[in-house]
Amino acid sequence: MGFLAAGPEALEEKSKTQLDAFRYAARGRRGTSPTKLSENELWALGQHFGLATPLLDWTRSPFAAAYFAFEELASDPTAFRTVYALNKAAVLSAGEQINNGPSVEKGRPQLIEIVDPLYDENQRLVSQGGCFTRAPIGTSIEQWVANFFENSNESVLIKIEIPDAGRLDCLRTLNLMNINHLSLFPDLIGASRFTNLRFELEGDDE
Repeated sequence: MGFLAAGPEALEEKSKTQLDAFRYAARGRRGTSPTKLSENELWALGQHFGLATPLLDWTRSPFAAAYFAFEELASDPTAFRTVYALNKAAVLSAGEQINNGPSVEKGRPQLIEIVDPLYDENQRLVSQGGCFTRAPIGTSIEQWVANFFENSNESVLIKIEIPDAGRLDCLRTLNLMNINHLSLFPDLIGASRFTNLRFELEGDDE
């Protein structure tokens, strides 16, 4: 998207405009007497329903992460599926250092926020063990970790590559562990995707 080339201040302003527009558009669509949401909780709710947000999805379950990595068919079967792991304790500790240090920039602190919504409007979030991160706008997680932990030996962001050739075996094993669309998406979309994927998983038995 073209606006991503803008500077941090312009991106922050566009981000605020996006959130205000969603807050206005969502009025009357959250049921009666809806819970008041914080800024990040509102972002998380919007992301659940397809809103473009500054948040990045994570799960506390490595098995759920593997399922999401392998679920879709690959265009190149010789490629790798990638799973990332983030050291939450290290990120929170870094955030404390930044918050307690000298303030040299305007706007939001240049840290990664861990967003763990408590609202009741996203059953998927609970089923998936989900949470979010919010990095400084215009900065990727990789960039932030590389900059802040440049002189550290601590493992903060781990990239795991798994050969795509084992996709169906992985999904079959996860299914035996009850890690599938039926358990991760407790709605009709999950039921439909689970049913569709059965053709692949059971294909060799027919």
